Amino acid sequence: MDHLPPSVARAYQDLAGASKYQHFVRIPDRIIQCIDYFGITCDRDVVKARLHAYYLFIGVVDDAIDSGRIDAGRLILEYLSKPAPVFDEVTIRSSVRVMTEILKSHMSDTTYPLMMEKLRELYSEVVSERNAVSIDSYIGHRKSVGSLTAELSCLLIRPNLHGKHETLLQFMKEVGAIGCLVDSLIDLSNDRQLGLLGFEPGLVAYARLTACILRDGLRVSLKHPGLFGLFVLAIVDNVLDRFRAERDRPPHSSASDRKDEAASVA
Repeated sequence: MDHLPPSVARAYQDLAGASKYQHFVRIPDRIIQCIDYFGITCDRDVVKARLHAYYLFIGVVDDAIDSGRIDAGRLILEYLSKPAPVFDEVTIRSSVRVMTEILKSHMSDTTYPLMMEKLRELYSEVVSERNAVSIDSYIGHRKSVGSLTAELSCLLIRPNLHGKHETLLQFMKEVGAIGCLVDSLIDLSNDRQLGLLGFEPGLVAYARLTACILRDGLRVSLKHPGLFGLFVLAIVDNVLDRFRAERDRPPHSSASDRKDEAASVA
């Protein structure tokens, strides 16, 4: 973080230390283990720093969108349209803006155009996901969101990878899609209560979602048995973090409270 102004570095450290983002900041270490598994060499410090910034960015944005600020994605695309990072007083007052500008500082000139294209595609899928009127449509959009999120992380670190990384990219896209479905299974009831779904999930919806996770998870595990343990630990980590977040949430937290919180960060 030596390249960041002291006030921005402090804001970044505060966000990285927040309990609700711990699942996200632990992802880079698992990805580096996958890089090693596929025999790819890299500058581990640079790759970890870039992935740490990216997944913390994803966590902060995800929190804002889940709090009712679906337009946060549109605002972020506007911020990202200017490649040069801006660290001013306005930036410091917004968690979303802080992480967006820090992410920009990690994006290389060679991958920036394609990353912007994929980010626009990701935002479109997030909007479509919120408008899904059936569990099958919802699952399709969630898998696309997870796959694109993983693909963007690969694009971010691609200049720092040495060797053939196509297999790594495909693996991460598949795991990202499954991870997004796991998130959905955990959050489906809460999302319904907050009015973030376009349909009413019943037992059939839960059964379809669970079956899809098990089927896709088994397929990936059979293709890469050496990563099965890491895959399971990631799911357990995700589940435990959600329980911790619910435990730490104020007892009278409501949908309107979360929307007000999101407005303060975006």
